[in-house]
Amino acid sequence: MIPRPILASLVTFEREIRDYRKNIFYFALRNLIQPVFFVLVIGVGLGSFVNLPGRESYLSFMLPGILMMSVVQVCYQHFSSEIWMSKNHEGYLELLTMTAPIKPREAVAGYLLTGIVVAFFAVLCFLLPVWLLLPGFAISLSALMLFTIGLALFFTSAGIAVGVSVLDPHTLTTVGIFITMPLTYLCGVFVPVEMYPPPFRLMIEVIPLTPAIEGLREGGLPIAEIIYVWCAAALAVVAAIKVFERNMHP
Repeated sequence: MIPRPILASLVTFEREIRDYRKNIFYFALRNLIQPVFFVLVIGVGLGSFVNLPGRESYLSFMLPGILMMSVVQVCYQHFSSEIWMSKNHEGYLELLTMTAPIKPREAVAGYLLTGIVVAFFAVLCFLLPVWLLLPGFAISLSALMLFTIGLALFFTSAGIAVGVSVLDPHTLTTVGIFITMPLTYLCGVFVPVEMYPPPFRLMIEVIPLTPAIEGLREGGLPIAEIIYVWCAAALAVVAAIKVFERNMHP
């Protein structure tokens, strides 16, 4: 017999996956547009003029960063907007946590599980065309899976916390820009982090996205980076649960 908390979490998971499947083509297209744009314009276009000493081609350097950045953007943007809509327009969160016998932490668990599925879908949407067009591109699948789960938990938690806290849609958009824009251009996606000044580099390396990208570029199974990302994810999950409970039970 499945324990009640698991069944309660699966209620949210099932609803989110059902809605996701209804718009699967839209989400697949969304997962492809920006990464492909980065590859064509920056990786292939500008990359032909870039030479990174001691590294392979700039495109090979950039691909792990874009892959992890896709996970971050998909998880944060999807769940910040989904939670915000569910709370402020649909009234689903109140129905879920106040009328239905589902505790806030169980609802969060359902969203987190959905975030992992959404993240892997984004990875596949980008990675399959890359393997088709660049058959020589190699990546550690075990490291990719572990980093994807860790980043999915961290940034889905961030999306949940922001979506359930913010009331105004303009604030939601502004916060999203301040979160995703710096991560896209500062966390080692396009340039090696060792190019930054030491104090600034230290700040960048605290963000879980940076060790995930660097660890994926190293190849193999970078244990230290994986442990760091998962520890950060655990803290983010706890914080998301607290924020969700506080905002759903004022």
